[in-house]
Amino acid sequence: MTSHQPTTEADEDSSSDPGAVSSTAALRDEYPSGWRILVRNESVGYVLDALLDALPGREFTKTELATEAGVSRQSLYTHLELLLALGVLEPVPESSPQRYRVPGDSELLDGLHTVNGVVNDRLSE
Repeated sequence: MTSHQPTTEADEDSSSDPGAVSSTAALRDEYPSGWRILVRNESVGYVLDALLDALPGREFTKTELATEAGVSRQSLYTHLELLLALGVLEPVPESSPQRYRVPGDSELLDGLHTVNGVVNDRLSE
C-alpha cells in the first residue's frame, strides 16, 4: 500500500505567510466543524474506532470501553458526555455498575461506517 499524505493549501502557503495560516487554524479551532470536534482529541477517535468494531447492542462499563479502545479510564470519563450527546453510546437503565450500549440506530456510527468503507476502498486501490 502506498502512503497517502495529501498536501494542503496551508502546507503550501505556510512559508509565504505563516501568520495567516496560524490565524486560520485558530479560527477553525474556535469554531470547529463537526468533523474537527470528532478528531480534535485522539482518545475520542480511538473510542469511535472501537465502537465501529462493536455490534449494535454491545454493552460496556466505562472501564471495559476504555480498555477496548486503548485509552485511559480518565480519557473515557472526560469524553463520556460528548459520546452520549453524539448518540454513539446510550446508558443502560438500572445497571450497576453503570453500563453503556452501542445503539442500533446511531446516525453518526452509520455515517462513520460509510466513511470508513470509502477510505478503505480508496486506499486499497
